[in-house]
Amino acid sequence: MQALGLIETKGLIASIEAADTMVKSADVSIIEKTYIGGGLVTISITGDVGAVKASVEAGVAAVKKLDEEFLVSQHVIPRPHEELKIIIGPNDPEDDPASDKELENENNIDKAENTEKVEVVEEAKVIEETKAIEEVKVVEETKNVEETKENVEKDKDALDSGKVHKINLENLRKDDVDKLVNKNGIEKTISVLAKLKVVKLRNLAREYKDFVITGRTISKADKNLLITKFRLYYEKK
Repeated sequence: MQALGLIETKGLIASIEAADTMVKSADVSIIEKTYIGGGLVTISITGDVGAVKASVEAGVAAVKKLDEEFLVSQHVIPRPHEELKIIIGPNDPEDDPASDKELENENNIDKAENTEKVEVVEEAKVIEETKAIEEVKVVEETKNVEETKENVEKDKDALDSGKVHKINLENLRKDDVDKLVNKNGIEKTISVLAKLKVVKLRNLAREYKDFVITGRTISKADKNLLITKFRLYYEKK
């Protein structure tokens, strides 16, 4: 085993600076980077004795240049025992099927975690898109409500002024029909009602408390029957 050089620093930045300076200053190789805990990091290098000593000195100077407090310790072992390979540097044991299985399990766990993260991100994205769609719907509904209110006001003005032809038939209510009858008579009112769809006529009929027909009879009634019942209702009044 070649000479061994070690520099221990506080923080990752100082250790990276030391490692960069060491490999640039002499013909050495980085063995490993070890996290000790509490922010301490140790960089291990190897090479010829002279190269390792020069490299460690350069690394120490680089760390001190950042801040002397970043340097914890440094050391050079000129002739380390071969047994140190067991605790320093990468360990290359013989292939162990059990180890391969553990590695496969770890990879599967990592894949599962990554999949869960992707699902969480996609779910969050869907939630955001849903919120955006709901906000648009709220804006559109608010706009429709405002437009409906404006149309109702216009229709009321049309009724009050006797301008039957300007009425929005879809917004016609019982009060509007009553006004039509009072201002224009039953026949003109019936002609207006005849322009309505059967669904609108059924909904309009349900607004009358004492209409000629009620309940399911209204739901099953056709247009002609409904028009007839409207005529009877106003003729009796």
